[in-house]
Amino acid sequence: MKKSTNFYRFIQLTVMGMLIIGTSGCSLEEDVYSIYTPETFYSNESQVLSSLSGVYRNFAATTGMGVEYRCLELPADQVVVHEKIQGWWGGANFSELMEHKWQEDHAYVAGTWDSYFKTVGQTNALIASLEGSALSPEEIAGPIAELRALRAYAYFLLMDLFGNVPIFTLPKVDALNLPEQNTRAEVFDFVTSEFIAAAEDLPAKAEAGDAYFGRFTKEAAQAMLATIYLNAEVYTGTAQNDKAIEYADLVINSNAYRLLPEYFDNFKFDNSNNDEFIFGAVYSPDIAGGIGHPLVQKVLPGIQGGLFGLPYTPQNGFGTRPSVLALYEDGDVRKDMFIGYGDLVDPTTGEVVMVERVIPDNNSTLYVPGKSSEGPVPYNIIPATGIRLQPMNAGIKWVKWGLDPNTNGGNAGNDIAFIRYADILLIKAEALARKSEFSAALPLVNEIRERSDAEPLDAVTLDDILDERGRELAFEMSRRRDLIRFGKFGDAWEFKEVSEPFRTIYPIPKTALESNNKLGQNPGY
Repeated sequence: MKKSTNFYRFIQLTVMGMLIIGTSGCSLEEDVYSIYTPETFYSNESQVLSSLSGVYRNFAATTGMGVEYRCLELPADQVVVHEKIQGWWGGANFSELMEHKWQEDHAYVAGTWDSYFKTVGQTNALIASLEGSALSPEEIAGPIAELRALRAYAYFLLMDLFGNVPIFTLPKVDALNLPEQNTRAEVFDFVTSEFIAAAEDLPAKAEAGDAYFGRFTKEAAQAMLATIYLNAEVYTGTAQNDKAIEYADLVINSNAYRLLPEYFDNFKFDNSNNDEFIFGAVYSPDIAGGIGHPLVQKVLPGIQGGLFGLPYTPQNGFGTRPSVLALYEDGDVRKDMFIGYGDLVDPTTGEVVMVERVIPDNNSTLYVPGKSSEGPVPYNIIPATGIRLQPMNAGIKWVKWGLDPNTNGGNAGNDIAFIRYADILLIKAEALARKSEFSAALPLVNEIRERSDAEPLDAVTLDDILDERGRELAFEMSRRRDLIRFGKFGDAWEFKEVSEPFRTIYPIPKTALESNNKLGQNPGY
């Protein structure tokens, strides 16, 4: 979509000469693309932004519906991809994630490792370039803070997914002196210290304004610290709920964010510059060099392409489990994301397309009408009985992100939040509940529920908070982490048996082990 700031227009500009880095298994190689040097390239803010936006662009490219999303969502209990008799399927790459049977040679796991280390390499190189430029310390303090926050975010995900990973901050890795592997606790200390330091030099949202939408602000760094401290016991063995509350309060008391009145306004194709979005990926497929995310394309059944006049055929891929649908009470507006339970609106006309539907009392079959010359045509969605060899219409479908009329080959412009204000409220509620302060946690949970017309709770437990996170943040890349924190990641659920405790982290990819003999494999692999 068209953004209100020119920052993302800079992604079309030349990315600075010495910077583009490719990574695989932690080996970085420097490619020179021009005659520019740090001393000659940087002379004004525009040139700094052109390089900084290039890193943000590449970072956004990792977050659509690619291998990173799949490694974050498919092992959890919400997103599922059914192999269809005549349809889209990723084979063992999908099933091994859903069934917790991946090994060190899994392609998506290796791709995720490479992707986040690419961000590390890019930020390292840009920081070194800025520090070597002719710009003053005052001129580079803000951009370097953003880069440190981006690098810390990449390391947060590496720590979360892989545990023990090497920390390196140099612009290029010496092949004769490869980085040592750090413990998960050491990575935790590095990530938190980097976010704390970055927050000192990042502008507050009120100061930065819309120009910083999708970029790291002071509150975005503080929100990440609240997230990390909530998970501290998983990463280090020591709970730090007081710090999670402290940093959540900094975000809340900034008064820079609020819950949007309408839940689905968070997910519209024109959802930029909204007051609930704290940090995430900005997508603009309508501009040259822009990128988009294919969430809707991956989810909708093929018949729906014609129904909405979409310029592509949906892939009938990603769906969900009956237990997810069962989390929502009738009347909860969030339940409308499931096809057959809410009206889908044609983004071009604003009209409700699905005007006829029948929802049996037992919810065993959902009817999604399509169109023909005679009128609506029932498209029956039936329950799936497993992962493999399911009928084309098997499995529950969801559309959380709204249809984009400007979609480019299936890639839409809806911005994707990695952390929303609703998440901050739930982080504080959970941290309070873990300190047995349930009465203080209750109004925070009910504030979330009130927005979605769900009945208020009279009391709240930790399991209630996990369920509320599942409802509010469904499909937003936090469920795996939530299940691990609550000790439920190894449980059995639909289409998955009980899995081993070591599955809470992925193996170090085989390619990384072969590239760096200082890396050791995680236990169990």
